[in-house]
Amino acid sequence: MSLPTIPTKALTVAAVAVAVWLAALLVHHFGWTTIVELKTLDHRFQRYADPTKAGQGIVLVAVDEVSLEAFGRWPWPRDRYGYLVRYLKEAGAKAVVFDILFLEPDEAGPEFDEVFVQEVRAAGNVVLPYLLDAPSSGSSPGPFPNALVPLEVQSEAASGRLPRHEGGKLPYFELARSAKGLGYIDLSPDPDGTMRRIFPLARAEKGAFSQIAVTTARLVLGGGPAALGRRSLQLGTATIPLTAEGQLLLDWHGSLQDRTYPAYSAGAVLQSFVQQQRGVRPLLEPGLFKDKIVFVGATAAGTYDLKVTPLSPFTAGVLIHMTALDNMLRNRYMRPASSWAFVLGTLLLCLSTASAFILSRRPLLKVGLAIGVVLAYYGLVVHAFTSHGLWMELALPTGAALLTFTTAATLEYFTEGRKRRQLRAVFDRFMAPEVVQEILRDPERIELGGETRVLSVLFTDVAGFTTLSEKLPPQRLVELINRYLSAMAGVILRHRGNVNKYLGDGIMAIFGAPAGDPAHATLACYAALDCQAALAELREEGRRQGYPDLVTRIGINSGPLVVGYMGSQARMEYTAMGDSVNLASRLEGANKYYGTLILLGPQTYDQAKEGIEAREIDLLRVKGKEEPVAVYELLGRRGGLEIRQRQVVARYQEGLTAYKRRDFQTAKRAFEAALAVDPQDGPSRVYRDRVEAFLRSPPPPSWNGVCDLQSK
Repeated sequence: MSLPTIPTKALTVAAVAVAVWLAALLVHHFGWTTIVELKTLDHRFQRYADPTKAGQGIVLVAVDEVSLEAFGRWPWPRDRYGYLVRYLKEAGAKAVVFDILFLEPDEAGPEFDEVFVQEVRAAGNVVLPYLLDAPSSGSSPGPFPNALVPLEVQSEAASGRLPRHEGGKLPYFELARSAKGLGYIDLSPDPDGTMRRIFPLARAEKGAFSQIAVTTARLVLGGGPAALGRRSLQLGTATIPLTAEGQLLLDWHGSLQDRTYPAYSAGAVLQSFVQQQRGVRPLLEPGLFKDKIVFVGATAAGTYDLKVTPLSPFTAGVLIHMTALDNMLRNRYMRPASSWAFVLGTLLLCLSTASAFILSRRPLLKVGLAIGVVLAYYGLVVHAFTSHGLWMELALPTGAALLTFTTAATLEYFTEGRKRRQLRAVFDRFMAPEVVQEILRDPERIELGGETRVLSVLFTDVAGFTTLSEKLPPQRLVELINRYLSAMAGVILRHRGNVNKYLGDGIMAIFGAPAGDPAHATLACYAALDCQAALAELREEGRRQGYPDLVTRIGINSGPLVVGYMGSQARMEYTAMGDSVNLASRLEGANKYYGTLILLGPQTYDQAKEGIEAREIDLLRVKGKEEPVAVYELLGRRGGLEIRQRQVVARYQEGLTAYKRRDFQTAKRAFEAALAVDPQDGPSRVYRDRVEAFLRSPPPPSWNGVCDLQSK
């Protein structure tokens, strides 16, 4: 059983990312997410469009509800438009652009048309709209050169993408001839019905028809031919970027409701004209229109076709033309990012998401990093949009990132997830749930082939088990031992111990592995104390049910151990081996000799002494070892001894000190004093008997106080 190495994971990252990336390219090629991407572009306009960034050199004169209430029903007689033109011209307007069609003479009478025609001709700055005929309609633009724009084609491929028309529905003859320029107002929404771009030109037999905003821009910028490149349109000094389809992508700043552009009521302009003719101060100061490009359009309900824009589902078409002209004059465009930006951006996003998920170990970190990658890309997209007017695709790249995340998660479930489930099946049996969870968060920290680490080992054994087994029927014996082992294992697990194996009536437990824990010695000591406390409760319950009392002895030792998976190819288990294990086992058995319940090895005592109460027992040489070790009895947690225990320990320590300096008479008195307080104190009894023997037969001069314990 082995875990993937980092190189293997790197290959997995690359495989998942590239597979999803290729799928994204295929989806992009067939345009299956086009509508969704357009909606994300709308979101950016809705969230980040700023009306204050719109040009203030363009204003709107709106035929609104107030105008209709003041000057009668729609449509108006044409002379009123003539008066509008005269007032705006005298006010210093740079151009007057109508978004109202005048395809037929005025039904009210030719005299009204005559006023309008004369005012348009006199102003010399009026642009009028027309409609394009469908291809092959046979219509003709008429004899008016202002209906066509001279076109220099620099790229036939780009020219081929422009819509081709052979004619248009122009204003009636006299009016069209008097205008400074003509422009079509046909609009082509995207597949979802939303206006986001316009065709600035339409191909004609000799030249091109121009959209009304383009016609106005040419007049303002000084005229001249239009030069069409592969992805741009040159109008005088202005270079207008176009999409691959030959369209101008509009950079929206707001809606009419946002007061993006200054707007005035047409009724107020007409009233100002009348007041000016009478020598009265006008309602609207002429200076409001000086050097402005004035659009005249209808905004009253029922007077125009509703258009859907990214910022509003109810928009008058005049705002679309105003926005297009604003973009051209102020050189502020929305440009689609190149196809390479999509290709490389999506690849990097897939690689980043796959890396974040597969190379991270913690589940929350995986999710957090993946979300962070997507948010970082979103931030890049927004920055490109707001600061550079760049439309980077959002829907498909983020969708690819989500698919990468899902694919990586699925792959991990069936590969690494399977390995984690195997690890959980192994460790759940003998480890605390929080320890298992910690291991699973970072399984690569476990050296499955074996490693040397400093750990603590705990052995337990039931005293007098052979005698106990002879007193009980097998069924009741098994029931009693199972209850005992369950209680002890539960305590060990609560202290982050690893119940490594059951040895009949005994337990071997490891602290500090597989998950490292610097407090392993202290935890092992606390577990031993709580095991004795749990056993005391178990004895009380057992007495009521007729079971004999159980006594368990515990040995704990800390030191370097080889830990890892060991066994045969057919059966392996996670365990530890080494001298420290053997000493722990010997200490468990030594309890019988000293009359103690918990004995500690020297390293365990050194590492845990700040949190425990313990006393030195002996300098012990166990079977199979040449070097003696200091052995300690664990009495309780730090500060947890009762007064009687402290008295016993104090007399015992006096006796041990005297014993080491060969003052056996003083030692005997101290040990007898300890036994007077607690006649059951095993170490004091052992030493009293030992010093009495030495008083009868003193040890040799080479005596060093070491006790040889040859039994297990």
